[in-house]
Amino acid sequence: MADFERLRADWLSFDEALGRILACASPMPETGLEPLHALGRSLARPVRARATLPAWPNSAMDGYAVRSGELAGRGGEAEVCLPVAGRSYPGSVPLRDIAAGAAVRVMTGGPLPVGFDSVIRVEHTDGEDTAGSVILRRLDDLGKHVRRAGKDMRAGDRTVAAGDVVHSGTLPVIAASGCERVRVFRRPRVGVLSSGDELVGADEFERVIAGEGIPDSNRGMIAAAVTEAGGLPVDLGIAPDDPAGLESRLTSLAGIDLLVTTGGASMGEKDLLKRILLRLPFRLDFWRARVRPGSPLSFGHLRTGDGNELPVFCLPGNPASAFVTFHVFVAPYLRARLGAKRPPGVTVTARTDDELRSAPRLTQFFRVGLREDEVGGWTRCALTGPQGSGLVRSLPGADGLAVVPEGRADIRRNDPVSVILLQGRR
Repeated sequence: MADFERLRADWLSFDEALGRILACASPMPETGLEPLHALGRSLARPVRARATLPAWPNSAMDGYAVRSGELAGRGGEAEVCLPVAGRSYPGSVPLRDIAAGAAVRVMTGGPLPVGFDSVIRVEHTDGEDTAGSVILRRLDDLGKHVRRAGKDMRAGDRTVAAGDVVHSGTLPVIAASGCERVRVFRRPRVGVLSSGDELVGADEFERVIAGEGIPDSNRGMIAAAVTEAGGLPVDLGIAPDDPAGLESRLTSLAGIDLLVTTGGASMGEKDLLKRILLRLPFRLDFWRARVRPGSPLSFGHLRTGDGNELPVFCLPGNPASAFVTFHVFVAPYLRARLGAKRPPGVTVTARTDDELRSAPRLTQFFRVGLREDEVGGWTRCALTGPQGSGLVRSLPGADGLAVVPEGRADIRRNDPVSVILLQGRR
């Protein structure tokens, strides 16, 4: 078993660390849900159309269906009078055997009669002032306002791809495809554990007021971030700095798919978490990455009593460090397990209001707010406050994380910078 005191830091680059994490992100088991209950979830399998839509050529306008061949030579006439041989409504089948030289009143979405190829808009007619006949006052609609059969979809077409998210835009396509249930990935149950004797919940906040404790701000923050990333948080409470108690917590993790801990991840005397993990059947994938804030994070797998390997993220205890490392490492892992097409998230380019300085061998993430520049047309970003890793006041206004990549010492004011958008913020 590895000796924590002699444990060598890996110091992976940001890209290397994220790559290792995503390589372990196998898809969650599939489940079937009614489409509305799958909102926000990525599809595990594509949706295919069960019918051709529209089933028939149909009208894009309220008007009168005609055969253009019968009227092609009459464009010079001021008005053309035709008998009206029927009516067509959405959902009906096409009329057949319409007499030569007749028109059919058709409503938007109504099928065209067999052999008809044009719709004269009702406003270009007299609207049947005389019952049973219509006067066409203009013929420039010939050949127009007809939707071909199958223009939207054909039976067997893939209408929504695997990996697409179920939202208000995909729901009508799923419904039109005749899909009563969709296949999505089961949401992972994520255990959230804080560690440290110094941590105090709201029920004991008098200790904080007396200067004898630190608020446990991480547990709720991580649980909320788990929900935003598509997981189901499971509150595992606060683990004290007691080796036996901590080991008991880590060996009784039933019913969760992933463990996220905060605190106890560095080299302090009371940073017990990694020490205890290394006594257990724990396979450490890496410890430390060249990122700021949050370099002491680690990732590995703990073999549980049922023989499974439980993924474990050990995040730093400082709130801003935990916040950043969750969003740039854990959230992409969760999204990958849920079938997302872009697990690392969505980035935008913004011009910065502030100079962003970083050590050249680190990738640094700055909490920034975003706004639109009405003059220049650029999206702009600005620091949300002091960027210290132990501070929480800079978190509420953060729309994203501005990234100063490794090898770039600083980004000057008005320079473009890549910003990872934070889910649930905009």
